[in-house]
Amino acid sequence: MAVEKSTKAQNYLKNLVNKYPSSKALKECSTYSYDACVSNFKVSLAELDEDRESASYDAFVAGDEPNRCDSLLAGEKKVNDSSISSLNDEMKFLSHVAVLVIARLPQ
Repeated sequence: MAVEKSTKAQNYLKNLVNKYPSSKALKECSTYSYDACVSNFKVSLAELDEDRESASYDAFVAGDEPNRCDSLLAGEKKVNDSSISSLNDEMKFLSHVAVLVIARLPQ
């Protein structure tokens, strides 16, 4: 679910780049930040059977880049779209939930 939602969020941000072409922060969010977020969720999922500790770590750091995205946009002050913050919050929440779920999985 986290991989699917983060991929959809990234696609949404990529579409917003057309609306705000002068925003370097939004471009950074839609590429590097969300590339890392999606990748971390995918890696976490792939590691579940072999290395739960690494899976948990990767799920945890998946929430770092949406945080960075919020900071980039706030610093640039070119894009004022609450839907972006909502997406970033959702990714941070999914990251937190994934860590909790991994911790509760039976050995």
